[in-house]
Amino acid sequence: MRKLLFTLCALSVLSVYGQGVIVVSEAETESISTFETVLNQWMGAVKTTMNIENARMRVFREQGTRKLQMLQWFDTLSDMAKQIEEEEANNDAIMKTLEAMPPMEDGAFEKFAGTTIFRESTVWKYRPDLSTTDETFLPLSKEEKDKTKYRRVQYMSVDFGQKDAFEANRKKGIELDRSLGIKFHIAVFENVFGAKDANYMVLLPDNSRFDYHRNWEARMKIRQASQDWKDAMTNNNNLGNWSVLRESNWNQIVRLQY
Repeated sequence: MRKLLFTLCALSVLSVYGQGVIVVSEAETESISTFETVLNQWMGAVKTTMNIENARMRVFREQGTRKLQMLQWFDTLSDMAKQIEEEEANNDAIMKTLEAMPPMEDGAFEKFAGTTIFRESTVWKYRPDLSTTDETFLPLSKEEKDKTKYRRVQYMSVDFGQKDAFEANRKKGIELDRSLGIKFHIAVFENVFGAKDANYMVLLPDNSRFDYHRNWEARMKIRQASQDWKDAMTNNNNLGNWSVLRESNWNQIVRLQY
């Protein structure tokens, strides 16, 4: 039990979004309710012991799978490392807090251990120069942000030596969209650690998967009517040097915010 709780501790400090660094920790579970019970108990103990009011952690469920994606925000890599060190130094105190909390129902942790597998944790650095969230998403009110429970996620692989070309293409696309009056949320992260050959992760927040597709179609109509956009696509000889490794759809589990 102690070993599994330490695993949860390590995952709970590895994640970020919006600014600075984001670490994405993946778990696969056969019982969402049991996972929630144990995670709530553990995060309550961590926040109480560490005197943390907002751990900046959110949990998403990947559509069509049993996977959960845990995201937690830090301003810098050094802030992330500092929190990891502080939690490791307070492991005994966290365990004492956990033991003093109202116990979970009998068999909850055993069920959790038997139905949950922790996968890879990956670390990402937010790239505001390749994103639009600073001007489209961050200025929104909390109420408006809370409506954007959906994330379209793309993992990008870029050929060796093509990083500068990929980033230049991304920046050019942003400027072209601006000139066409297109505004939408897109957050691009560069890989720091892990990720199985993915160099970049692209998150597109929206209210729902339906809204994402509807808004994508509206954007494409505007783009396809633009000669500048057509010329940019026709004259770009670098598009074959990067590709989408995989796409997934995440929905936030609103009740799992820490």
